[in-house]
Order: sequence, then structure tokens, then C-alpha cells
Amino acid sequence: MTSDTATEAKPGLRPIVDYLIMPNENSVEGAYLRGLQCKSESCRTVFLYAPTRRFCAVCNGKDEDQFSTVRLSDEGEVWVYTVVHQSWPGIPTPFVGGIIDVGVEGDAEAKVAVRANIVGVEADPKNLRMGMKVRGKAAVAHKDKDGNDVVVWHFEPA
Repeated sequence: MTSDTATEAKPGLRPIVDYLIMPNENSVEGAYLRGLQCKSESCRTVFLYAPTRRFCAVCNGKDEDQFSTVRLSDEGEVWVYTVVHQSWPGIPTPFVGGIIDVGVEGDAEAKVAVRANIVGVEADPKNLRMGMKVRGKAAVAHKDKDGNDVVVWHFEPA
């Protein structure tokens, strides 16, 4: 586009998923995960935030305002993990992928499963265990073809 009124978007931070919220457009500090919680008192199921979710897959609730947005805790527990030894070209291996049970701030009963890498621990099963306490945080993974810093969420031992 070559117009006097057209402006080029400046490279910046780009979260890799919709549920990774970046309150500061210039820093990963303060980033957090957002979920959607069903408002039905008998359900209260939490899903990772997806702007297109329209009904609850657990209670089948379909009200126009079926969900409220919630902030997920930075703390969680490893539910399951795997040590990955083979990946896409350019991705260093081995690394640890896991599913982490993460709570909802202000709701002690609610949890949601978050898939993310576990960093800061040697990728060896003797260093990992189910139930291990972890803490999540945002980090820049790499630059994309447009010069943006791609931001991911990962967990490390607490």
C-alpha cells in the first residue's frame, strides 16, 4: 500500500494464543492467562479464553452472556508431561511439554488445563513428577518474519 495516509504497523510483541493477555504492549511484564467461566451456578466450568466460544460444552448453556472472563493463576501443578526428543527443524530438543492444572483467581475450586512447555528443568523424567508445583510466565520465543517478538507462556518449577 503506497498512500500518504497508510501507516506501517511497527513490529511489537505478538502473543501466540488468544488467552495470553499482554497489558503492556512493550513488555512481557504483567502478562497473564485469561479464561472464560460458565456463569451457571451448577456448572462454573472454566475454558481457556476463545473469543468465538458461544456455549458451555459441559452444561450446554447458551445464554447470550453465558461466560465471564476470569484471570487464571500463575501457579499450577503438573498433571502430565512428556520429554520431546524429535521436533520441527530448528527447535532444540529435548524439551519438556506438559499439561498444567491452573486455578482461577478468586475461585478456589475452579481449574483449567493449560498445555505449555516446562522450562528451567533438565528434560529427564527423574527431574519431573506429576503434581510438581510450577509457576507460569510469558517470554519472547523468537522473531517472526515481520520482526515481531512472538510471546509464549511457559512454566518453570516453583
